[in-house]
Amino acid sequence: MMYAELYQYFILHKRLSLPGIGTFLLHRKPAETDFPNRQVKPPLYTAVFSDETGIASKNFFHWLGHALGVSDRNAVIRFNDFAFDMKKQIADGTVINWNGLGVLNKGLAGEIKFTAASFISEKPVAAEKVIREKAEHFVRVGEDEKTSVEMTAMLNKPAVARSYWWVSALILGVLSIAFIGWYISQHGMEPSSFTNSTKLVPMETTLP
Repeated sequence: MMYAELYQYFILHKRLSLPGIGTFLLHRKPAETDFPNRQVKPPLYTAVFSDETGIASKNFFHWLGHALGVSDRNAVIRFNDFAFDMKKQIADGTVINWNGLGVLNKGLAGEIKFTAASFISEKPVAAEKVIREKAEHFVRVGEDEKTSVEMTAMLNKPAVARSYWWVSALILGVLSIAFIGWYISQHGMEPSSFTNSTKLVPMETTLP
């Protein structure tokens, strides 16, 4: 029999067709993260069966002949005999357990049923969350991007002391306006009110 050789071909090429039986395709389920156990589960591979069959290529028989140590012509004969014998066994009610691939048996309506065997190619990998303090990363601020170091410097920047010189100027301005208003209320708006009304008296000088 050639179960091992055909299984090897299936793993290498991810597809295997058996005349009169169907086609096996290798399905890959992506890796999963297992947070409770802190590990990453490897991809899960399983075989998918379809009752549609294809025609084997010359390259397939050349590979099979090399694997069995026979000629390509002899590989064709042995392969067809293998598929015919497997179909007959299933029709007679035999349950075929293909190691690594799955189980084939006869269904209630006479069809071929296939139960895939899941297999994992690698072991789970430990996955610990690494927290790096002060690690630099980008932070989006509005339409700009800044690094975490720049944002920290901005947030921790000391406040600039505010200058209140304008408050003194404003107070002086208000006092000046108040004084002018008071002066006008007391003396009026006549021009004479803004001049010195004291008469100048010339001093008498005594001649010797």
